Amino acid sequence: MKFLITMKETIKLKAHDKAMAQIHANQLKIRQLEYDIERGNTGSVTLHELELVLRGTKRELETWNYIMKLIELDYGKHDYVDEILGYQRSYDTATAG
Repeated sequence: MKFLITMKETIKLKAHDKAMAQIHANQLKIRQLEYDIERGNTGSVTLHELELVLRGTKRELETWNYIMKLIELDYGKHDYVDEILGYQRSYDTATAG
């Protein structure tokens, strides 16, 4: 039984780390895309295409933020996720709907 508990905690920790890595990577990508758009560094793509990539990356970040909230709710670290995401939610309604 102890092995199952340890395995569940290991999976939760791995999921948490994966979500954090994806959030961080997307934040960095967004900063770089915004910088490139601001300065017109488009390379071989058009400015419009670069803006489309930026919008898609922002949507991906929102998705990973939501996944992270679900992981943190399951993990019971409400304060931690609030600190990372920069705001506080009502966790009783976060999973409703």
